[in-house]
Amino acid sequence: MNPKKIILYSSVFAIQGLSNAAIPVLPELAGEGNSSPAVSSLLYSGYFIGAFLTLLPFGILADRIGNLKVASLGITLTVISGLFISLSDNLWILGISRFVEGLGCGAFFPAAFSMIVEWEDSQRSMGEFNFLLNAGLAAGVFFSGMLAEAGIKTAISIFTILAGFSFVLLLPEARGLVSSGSPGRKKEKTGTSNRKRATGKRPGNSTNFGPAGNLEKFRKAFSESGLWKIWGISVLLYGATGILTANYADYSADFLTKPELGLAIAASYVAAMLSSLAAGRTGADYQKIVRAGLVLAATGVLLSAKAPLLAFFLIGAGGGAAIIGLVTAVSRISSSGFTMGIFNTGIYAGLGLVPVFGSLLIELLGYETVFLGSSLVLLMMLFIKLE
Repeated sequence: MNPKKIILYSSVFAIQGLSNAAIPVLPELAGEGNSSPAVSSLLYSGYFIGAFLTLLPFGILADRIGNLKVASLGITLTVISGLFISLSDNLWILGISRFVEGLGCGAFFPAAFSMIVEWEDSQRSMGEFNFLLNAGLAAGVFFSGMLAEAGIKTAISIFTILAGFSFVLLLPEARGLVSSGSPGRKKEKTGTSNRKRATGKRPGNSTNFGPAGNLEKFRKAFSESGLWKIWGISVLLYGATGILTANYADYSADFLTKPELGLAIAASYVAAMLSSLAAGRTGADYQKIVRAGLVLAATGVLLSAKAPLLAFFLIGAGGGAAIIGLVTAVSRISSSGFTMGIFNTGIYAGLGLVPVFGSLLIELLGYETVFLGSSLVLLMMLFIKLE
């Protein structure tokens, strides 16, 4: 296997496992006297807000200095944040560490996506990458719930160690990059990464890295290319599921134990693993894949009040399929780190910002009303036509 594949695949498992290990124990991490939907949502969203704010800047940086270098920075920040979360009980340090963990995510994903979509087997590789992404998410919530009685941070510490192993795997490649002094993307497009380009204008591949140039690139990529539709679907899809995930620990406190909660949330990632592989190997049009994902996710959110295990399974299946279709749609516009950064901001805007506003609505309207509204919003996205 290509060494870069090994690095990306092992890293995404550890990064996502660590990010999700906090979810089943959010009330306990917040500490006695601080457990509320708002505090839990802030701890949950700190990670995604950090990612949201840095995905685009790090995507631009990846185009300039090289994808692998920026991905390496993401892995390093993940290890550092995991150590602080494992060792501290201070609410402020935990919140800042979750934010720094999000910075690591912001560095890793635009660079990783940009590398993968350049490969000859890009759709298949993206399915495998998303399979391991969701495997990490599933393992994070599952082991966090199962090991909560041994210590609420046991799973967090385990995934911090795994991230450290990924960092060690990266060192030989990192030394090669430093010694060669290669600054950009050209070297990374060797081997499996020599993907044939589509013809036509590809917004976001310009080498003008000044503020004015980036603003113009953003305008063209976001508005003229139709990327805004893909971005909007990403915000609403992951925002709706993020509201549910962030608040389900509090909502289900009276009828689910911690292991049961971890199992239910893990089911969503197992489903996403399976649907990612299936979508990566199917010959279906990317628009059909996205629509199927939206229907599955909306059905899952709708069922969350009555059938948690089935609900999370459907949500995961929908999200896993949709992401393959959405990334394929983005790659038709551009494969640059800049464009992938714009796309990923949509995912993390949904995961990071929407749950915060959703928690405010929950206090006014109640859990089930907000969950129902989220499902209806997802179904409305079926009327958006991707080009």
